[in-house]
Amino acid sequence: MDHIENNQLMKIGIIVDNIEEASQHFCELFGSEKPVIRIPDLNHVPQHSESGYTWYRGTFIPGRVKIANMQMGPVTVELLEAYDEPGPWNEFKQQYGQGVHFITFTIPGFEQHIDFVESKGFPQTHKGEYGKGRYSYFDTIAKLGVTLGLQELGAPTDTPVMPQSGGHV
Repeated sequence: MDHIENNQLMKIGIIVDNIEEASQHFCELFGSEKPVIRIPDLNHVPQHSESGYTWYRGTFIPGRVKIANMQMGPVTVELLEAYDEPGPWNEFKQQYGQGVHFITFTIPGFEQHIDFVESKGFPQTHKGEYGKGRYSYFDTIAKLGVTLGLQELGAPTDTPVMPQSGGHV
């Protein structure tokens, strides 16, 4: 592999302070319907398994964040309101405030792409599986100005690798 196999931007993730207000402003500006805001159950303790987990900087985390997805042409704008707990969304909010956190590309061969991006000097910081998909973020802000995200949807095209707690994939 000598490059990421899809250069079609699929998703832009924006960290916001108040998801209800931000989604309302987007809807007013673009004349769209207000999206469903997914709010996680803060009392739910996730059971991390190969079919569902959220791994961040060497440990499994609850991975809770409020999310609202808005389809804007071929790109999904994903608004995220972070909770005050360890995770990539709260880390971004603490360091930068509101703003564009990540851009995501959908690729085939998830694990091969992770290996490729890491071979270019961008370590994986976050990885998750959620049944019909998997995603990963990389430490790219210093060189790309944004966090690079990769996702694979549907059945894996390679063998999924669940990270180890305390370690790196």
